[in-house]
Amino acid sequence: MSSQPPAPILPSLGIDLVEVERIAGHLDDRAFLERIFTESERDECLKRAKPEECLAARWATKEAVAKALGTGIGEFLAFRDVEVVTVKGKGPRVRIHGPYAQYPMRISVSLTHTRTTAAAVVMIFPEDDAESQD
Repeated sequence: MSSQPPAPILPSLGIDLVEVERIAGHLDDRAFLERIFTESERDECLKRAKPEECLAARWATKEAVAKALGTGIGEFLAFRDVEVVTVKGKGPRVRIHGPYAQYPMRISVSLTHTRTTAAAVVMIFPEDDAESQD
């Protein structure tokens, strides 16, 4: 990995759509789950009645953030660098880890899913105080 990711051009928008079945096929694959999802994402989703829907929405969020940053998943951004956390009474929030955590930004996310499809729309705005993303 190079030491410095390109600065994001903000504001920006990202969207992603994923088939829930694609994630459902990996529910018993611990290595996959640990490579893609943070411990808190796994803890939250795997206790649900339909963990594949929850995980698929988080996958879509990770991809949408990568698109909004203009980098994709790869050299500067890993799947686990994008974490979806649920704030009680406020819904999902996105935390950025890894190289992009150095850039002050505010991320808004909207997630949705059905039995077959999950989607995420992400808006990233410049922010003077990155602490506000909690």
